[in-house]
Amino acid sequence: MRHLALFTLLLGIGFTGGCGKKPAAPPPDDGDKTGDTSKSNPTPPLDEATAWRSKQLTGLKNSQDAPRRSAIDELSYLVLEDPATGPALVEMLKDKGTSGAGHTRTNQINSTREAAAIALLKAGPKGEALLKDRGLAILREGLSDPSATIREHSAYTIGQLGPLAKSLAPDVQKLCNDKDANVRGAAFDALRVTGVADPVALAKLLKHENAEVKRLAGELIPLIPDVPEGAVDPLSEALASDNANIQTSAATGLATAGPKAASAVPRLIEAITKYYPKEYDQKPRRTTNVEAAFWLSLARIGEPAVAPTAKLLEHTNVMVRAHAARTLGEIGAPAKAAKDALKKALTDRTINVSGEAAVALCILGESQDDAVNLIKQALAVPTEGVAAFAIDAITRMREPGKPLIPLALAKVTDPNPFTRFAVVTLIGKLPPDEATKHAADLGQLATDEEPDIRRLVARTLEQLGTHSSPAADALGKALTTEKVLDIRDQFVEALVAMEAGAKPALPALLPLITEKGLLVPLRVKAIAAVAAADPGSPEVAVALVKAASDDEGAIRAAAATAMGRINPLPPDALNTLVKMAKSDARNGPRIAALHALTVAGPRARPARSELEAMSTGPQPGLAIWAKVALASVDGAVSQSAPLVRAGLTDRNAAVRASASEALLVIGPTTADLPALLKLFRDDGTTARIAAATATGRLGAAAKDAVPLLVRQLDDREAEVRLAAAEALGRIGAASLPAVAKLKELRSDPLVKVAAQRALDKIGVK
Repeated sequence: MRHLALFTLLLGIGFTGGCGKKPAAPPPDDGDKTGDTSKSNPTPPLDEATAWRSKQLTGLKNSQDAPRRSAIDELSYLVLEDPATGPALVEMLKDKGTSGAGHTRTNQINSTREAAAIALLKAGPKGEALLKDRGLAILREGLSDPSATIREHSAYTIGQLGPLAKSLAPDVQKLCNDKDANVRGAAFDALRVTGVADPVALAKLLKHENAEVKRLAGELIPLIPDVPEGAVDPLSEALASDNANIQTSAATGLATAGPKAASAVPRLIEAITKYYPKEYDQKPRRTTNVEAAFWLSLARIGEPAVAPTAKLLEHTNVMVRAHAARTLGEIGAPAKAAKDALKKALTDRTINVSGEAAVALCILGESQDDAVNLIKQALAVPTEGVAAFAIDAITRMREPGKPLIPLALAKVTDPNPFTRFAVVTLIGKLPPDEATKHAADLGQLATDEEPDIRRLVARTLEQLGTHSSPAADALGKALTTEKVLDIRDQFVEALVAMEAGAKPALPALLPLITEKGLLVPLRVKAIAAVAAADPGSPEVAVALVKAASDDEGAIRAAAATAMGRINPLPPDALNTLVKMAKSDARNGPRIAALHALTVAGPRARPARSELEAMSTGPQPGLAIWAKVALASVDGAVSQSAPLVRAGLTDRNAAVRASASEALLVIGPTTADLPALLKLFRDDGTTARIAAATATGRLGAAAKDAVPLLVRQLDDREAEVRLAAAEALGRIGAASLPAVAKLKELRSDPLVKVAAQRALDKIGVK
């Protein structure tokens, strides 16, 4: 990376070397020649490389974040060029300079050793090898330093290294008992990344005398992928806690242990009995986390839990009986031993109990006719909630419930809102080809008087994607009258997901593009929706060209991106893109225009000469995009793949940003994951967003990225948090460690929709 100081020096001495040229060292200071005889023979001046390295290493100690990050960036490349830089960084891991006790803040560099560690990490395989060979041992020593501040910052630094530091997990976990609260907090946070080394010891902390230690230990228990049998007893004992969060963590740990936790069944039953009052409280409420964890544990333990759970079918609290029946069904075949108790429960006067018993019997292949008849009768009961329960039960009954689906779908306009809500949920569970047949009915509910139903309709239509297009016309009309902002936003998301199927909604979408009073993110989504809905429409092209001159840079960029999909590409749209790429006042729209020309490919061939000129321009970030666009207009965008992949690790931040975005056009592969993970730590927001997005494109194959994506959920930039949430959703079930943080983000107005969508994809109910 070239800096201003370097540029000034080069002007003085002339260009005599290649790109590795470093600035000359300053003249030596003559010092005090009368007081120190050692200075009478001045030390020879440092060579250029040594002087430059020394300057950057000194920059790691700067108390200001920006200069520190600049030094980190430069040193990460010097590791590859200068043999002395890597060892020097390893030595700096011993440096005790920190920002102080309790100052380990996300999104900033907090100590010299953290800065050195990140520089090595960003250097790729060579830096990682140095960390493994010597660096981790130095950080391990820091964990036992007499200074609590050093222990805290050492633990925090280890957490920044990700899976690379897994071998230090045992040493980090010892600090969970440290006398200093800041050290304990940093240790617990680091274990989220390295993994828990000793689940048994962690489980024992649930009974720690310090409430904060118990809380932090409880947050880690659900992240343990394999709970050993030795942890069962301490987890069982924690069920007796008077803290619901500790009980939830303990029960979740037992659920993970599964059949190994058979000895915990009596304590689970005892905890359930104590938790629920003898009689059901009629006040409406949702099932709590601790309740869900109790019953999940019994279901996962399986056969040893059958008899004790069956006895709960006689409990005086209706909810205990209902949960017991459902749990027996979830246990499956081993629960056949409780079939008689379940048959008796079919006569329970409460649909929650008798209905769950019916579902369980269908799953077990027992008394299916009686069970189906009971649910069929419940569909016709006008009492609030009964039909809704029956509709929810149908898909859980599996094959025996299928004949009841038409009866349930016929209630889509039922006067009871609970019933309508249940029908929408049912449609979302149908196979896509079947759901398409009922998408129009969903569209009619987009104007339902109940906001929760409208919200669920939008989410369901979005999940159905192109299969939901029969609802497009109704959804477009509903969009013009919807007043609730998040529902309106979700309607547009659903139309984006419909792609070409959203064409009937164009009359409602087009005015949103230029509606100045709307939030910019909603207008951006509307732009994406119209381009996907009808890329051949002259009306759409005109609207996008107009939006390309908007005052908001984000709108101009979105309009440019959308124009890349227009086919055919009108001359005025092409001219607008070229003009924007060459002269827009902001970099974002310029890159968006080049991206659009890349997507347009041969349709943008008349702009080839302008692209050639830009490909050799002075701005490297724009130049790399112009080169990708050139390959694309020639019909061979894949030929730019080596250029793009090389750019992911380029010394220039602008090149890295452009390359990370261009990779989305080329198509990321699992081989790109190491480079993408490095970009998560890039100073540039664009690179972090694109890296998260590309990682999400890899789906479940990117499961190793989950810990770092979870950290991205704390990023200072909302767009990065958004991209991370979407990536975690795409990765799916492997993103379970992100659930707690995603739930927190449901209170983030800019990310809450994406967070909920991610939770849905992960499978969180």
